[in-house]
Amino acid sequence: MLKTYILKAFTAAALIATALAGPAAATEKTAFRMIVGEPRYMDPNLATDFAIYVNAQLFQPLARTDKDGNLVLLQAKSIDLAPDGRTWKIALNPDYKWSNGQPITAADWVYSWKRILDPKTGSEAASFLSDVENAMDYNKGTLTDPEKLGIKATGDFTFEVVTALPAPQFRAKLALPYLTPVPKAVVEEFGEKWVAPEHMLSNGPYKLVSRVNDQSIVMEANPHYGGKKPAIPRIEMTIASGDQCTAQLRAYEANEIDFTTCVPSQDIARIRQDAELSKQLDPFPLAATEWVQFDMTQAPWSDKRVRHALALAIDRQAIVTAVSDGTNRIASTIIPDSIPGGNSGDALKGSIEDAKKLLAEAGFPDGKSFPQFTLSTPATRERPLIAQLLQQMWADNLGIQMNINVLESNAFRAWVQTRKTEKYDIMINGWWSDYADPANWFGDLITADVRQNHFTNAAFAEIVKKADAETDPAKRAETFREANKILEDEQPMIALQNPTDLWMVKPDVEGLAHEGVLNMYHIGEAAFK
Repeated sequence: MLKTYILKAFTAAALIATALAGPAAATEKTAFRMIVGEPRYMDPNLATDFAIYVNAQLFQPLARTDKDGNLVLLQAKSIDLAPDGRTWKIALNPDYKWSNGQPITAADWVYSWKRILDPKTGSEAASFLSDVENAMDYNKGTLTDPEKLGIKATGDFTFEVVTALPAPQFRAKLALPYLTPVPKAVVEEFGEKWVAPEHMLSNGPYKLVSRVNDQSIVMEANPHYGGKKPAIPRIEMTIASGDQCTAQLRAYEANEIDFTTCVPSQDIARIRQDAELSKQLDPFPLAATEWVQFDMTQAPWSDKRVRHALALAIDRQAIVTAVSDGTNRIASTIIPDSIPGGNSGDALKGSIEDAKKLLAEAGFPDGKSFPQFTLSTPATRERPLIAQLLQQMWADNLGIQMNINVLESNAFRAWVQTRKTEKYDIMINGWWSDYADPANWFGDLITADVRQNHFTNAAFAEIVKKADAETDPAKRAETFREANKILEDEQPMIALQNPTDLWMVKPDVEGLAHEGVLNMYHIGEAAFK
């Protein structure tokens, strides 16, 4: 995802005080309690990290992707593509209103999407509207007139979006949590402070009633929400500043919260073997991949033989077992098989002996004279452990020595951005599908180089461009598959594992379902038994 691969855990363990009121009497439980990290942004047009899970309770896009990958309409009554293949006609459901009761109009949606593209906004979500006619010229500042964007209201509750070229992936993007409306009058009156509880208007099932930075967030049901009214009237979120997974599990086992979004690596086996806790474990395989990537502009990483050697010297099964008790899945290719165009049959094949031969051919027999290098990783979940395992595998199998640089998650994110122009050796990174289309991987991730891998290949780029414009799903998948073969042969990134989200949900909670792709949770659809 454009978002840094969604980070739901932080860097150091912390005990969580019960900053919010405890649960009500068992017969009258009204507040859903959970632990989250401090959101970087409460503005839905700006949030592209884990804050989207907090904001998803307050704001809604036009549609949602269910766990089977189907588009389910929310704020939209209909989404139709005109015969020209470029004009998307969107009709809004007039039953949806802002949390103050005012109607949400087409003008609100048009304003919000233009705001995302406005370079002064600085939204990382702008790339998700790149298909729109003149969008990137406007976002880069080479076009200054927002009226020339292919977004316009055609009525109080209808608007049109015109893409520069046929863009079949655009329908899936309409479910993105970043592409929600914001109230123009409030934003323009209060600026950055529009997200304060006393000012914020939301269009989702809940409204913000309290926020204390680094302490708590409280939401209550939006009485003007146009969808099904929430059965749970109140959400109480405690802010964790340390290791969120550990904090969540400890609070969960103390009956202080109702839900966890992850389980620490060291606790997975214990939870799975516990007669009661194992029943509360809710695993969900993600359309996501974690990998090791190289700075492709630097030696020795610019040598494909070196990249192949390191890839073939990794025991992925050992990694998956060590970090997830086997709940994650081995990834032999960057693009998961669940994504059209991805195919594990394209994986690099060979043995450790092949790896040694390749390294020798590159000028480093038995690892001799191989430069000492550094692997950088965020201190997130199991990634430092993965780094240690890779360090050992490459030393044992290839005779090369590696240093490890562990960075706090936000510091790592900032560090990655500086790699646009600054050199590095290798890093652990990853990607999580934002929307159900291969363009999110082949285009948004690799072609756009958002992870600073600096992989360039003219044949790959041309094939991706051809696939993007193909409207026949089968032909489109076949074309992306051609690009996948090039990607796996080049090995600019070494796939390691496909993660599985491990939720834990209290037995008295029902209806908290996994959403496909981003695996969002929607508390408004849950209830207490």
